[in-house]
Amino acid sequence: MNKRFSILFPFSMLLLVLGACQEDIVIDTETGSPKIGIYGGITTDKKPHRITISRTADFYSDKAIEMIPGAHVIIVDQTSSDTFNLTERSTGIYETDSVSGVLNHSYRLEVTLSDHGEEQHYFAESSIDTCPQRIDSIQVHKYSMLDEVSDDVYKVCPFFQTTKKDIYYMFDLSINDVNITDTLSRRARMRMGALSGFYYNGKEMYMVYKELNVYPQGIFYLDQTLTKETLHIGDMVHITMYSIPGGYSGYMGDISGSIGSNPLMGSPTNVRTNIRGKEKEAVGYFYAASCIHFYQRISKLPAE
Repeated sequence: MNKRFSILFPFSMLLLVLGACQEDIVIDTETGSPKIGIYGGITTDKKPHRITISRTADFYSDKAIEMIPGAHVIIVDQTSSDTFNLTERSTGIYETDSVSGVLNHSYRLEVTLSDHGEEQHYFAESSIDTCPQRIDSIQVHKYSMLDEVSDDVYKVCPFFQTTKKDIYYMFDLSINDVNITDTLSRRARMRMGALSGFYYNGKEMYMVYKELNVYPQGIFYLDQTLTKETLHIGDMVHITMYSIPGGYSGYMGDISGSIGSNPLMGSPTNVRTNIRGKEKEAVGYFYAASCIHFYQRISKLPAE
């Protein structure tokens, strides 16, 4: 019998109890005036870098996101004094030309926009201070935890040398050029903490985690019942590995914990932000990060 993630079982039992009730559950959330939302960043990849500007909505709103046009957006390299002007490619979507961030440089985002006839200015700062190590290889295994093994869920397990400082990593995954991590909540992230300096999935980590039956550890968990996530022999896997600021990792954790309609799986509260403004508050995040790329063609999959 195929087994799924064991963490789902307690929630499933509770949902059976809740299912017997006919009364709707409504979360009493704090309301207020809509805010400007600003999100995006710059990395060491040479490419157009994007900033998205929109307006927030109520937690229960089913309206389309309102994008903010006509803003003046720049990213300033505070180390070299270079200035990157962003062009509005579509409503509320602003991009640089093909440029790249530089390791150990600090960046400042500046946004000026008109909101209901009132000019507003927002800014944020972030730095690229650490470069991730290369990924040596990946392996694909069935998901496992203690006595639980799933035939339907594959884990993608990378092998790489981590840095010796406490560092925050983020990962994107594509299979045959199809982006699997197409939302913030699907991006993998980790903080090495006390394991900084260890070889990820090396012998030290095996000694730490062997009793949990999770070795080697995965960073992506792919549901093989979904066409988009199904792996085949010969597929090309592309992983982008970022070194990110700790604040940005926390922001993504807030996002992951606040999405969805199940009140047991997160709280509908505002997430943290590094966007500042003199006139009004804003939400979102501007980040600067270094990154590397890894490609591997799948030559082996878990035995049935």
